Amino acid sequence: MPRLLPLPCVPHLLRSRPAVPPGVIPLPSPHTLFLSFSLVFCFPSCRGVQAARVTFAAKAMGKNPPKWLPGERVKETILLQRKSVEQLRADRVLRRDKLQERRDRHKAKLDAKRKRKLTTKKFISAQTILKHAQRKEGQGRIFRKIGEKVRGKRQRMAPDEYKKSLDESRVVLIVRARGRQIPPEVSAALRRLGLMKLYAARLLCLNPRTDPLVKQLGPFCIMGHPEPAQLEELLRTRGSLWNEETQTKRLISGNLMLEQALGQYNILCIEDLCDALVNKTEHVQAVLQHIAPFDFHPPRQLFMERHRSVHQKLEMVNKDSFAAYLAQQLKGAAKREKVAAANKRKAAKASSLPA
Repeated sequence: MPRLLPLPCVPHLLRSRPAVPPGVIPLPSPHTLFLSFSLVFCFPSCRGVQAARVTFAAKAMGKNPPKWLPGERVKETILLQRKSVEQLRADRVLRRDKLQERRDRHKAKLDAKRKRKLTTKKFISAQTILKHAQRKEGQGRIFRKIGEKVRGKRQRMAPDEYKKSLDESRVVLIVRARGRQIPPEVSAALRRLGLMKLYAARLLCLNPRTDPLVKQLGPFCIMGHPEPAQLEELLRTRGSLWNEETQTKRLISGNLMLEQALGQYNILCIEDLCDALVNKTEHVQAVLQHIAPFDFHPPRQLFMERHRSVHQKLEMVNKDSFAAYLAQQLKGAAKREKVAAANKRKAAKASSLPA
């Protein structure tokens, strides 16, 4: 075991140090630090003095002491982590500033647009307001007149005959073709059928409650009886299922959805759903409650919709939209059915005549 020197044998550590001029920080020499470090392990009683001396040396050498200096050092991983946190904080501040700048720019754009509208707002004359009021009054008069005709026809029919006619009627597709500038009674009738906005559509099975409403809403809606092929294509491309509990709708993306929602009515695929609606099975009312209303609104970014005025967008159906195309298809189907019925009557009449 090496022999340890006692403390008095190191006289240069106990020797008085020369005076240091004011404002100058004295630095320990390397051999002094080495001997002091040896004394710390040789004589535990000197550790307090040595710790103070090491701290003083670290302060004198700055924030980043060299590796050979004894004492606590910050690990490189902590320094890198601190640097990454600072970078993330700086990025977050920069991103927030950019977002605020974008919001301010958008707000300024909207304010400028609003001011421009106020300065270029057209004057609405009293004649225009009167014309709109007269048009609403005329539409309400037509709605009430159709209702009176429907009720009179229903009263002239026997109850059994009226019920039989409703049972034999097919499922009707009704599309809202007018906006908000309509009489209050017409708006209330549209809300009762679930047509809340322009281009909204529903499949309905006529009953004593919905039959008069559908007939009264003829001038304000697009309606007709779709053919089986048209109905299947409509359900495949735009059909949705309505969830009554969550008040949400989901696009029909597969037969599994139909099986989960309508399996209790023996409907497992799109073909079964179309057959149930065309043939009017006993559960057709419950099935129609699970089908969500359609939305035939054209994409607002297309040119055919962008070039129209605000009044046309909110109040009238676009002639190039899917709803207008569907109206033409329904009219064609009704015309073909009428021709087929006339040919059938002619054939029956010709067969009844003697040869």
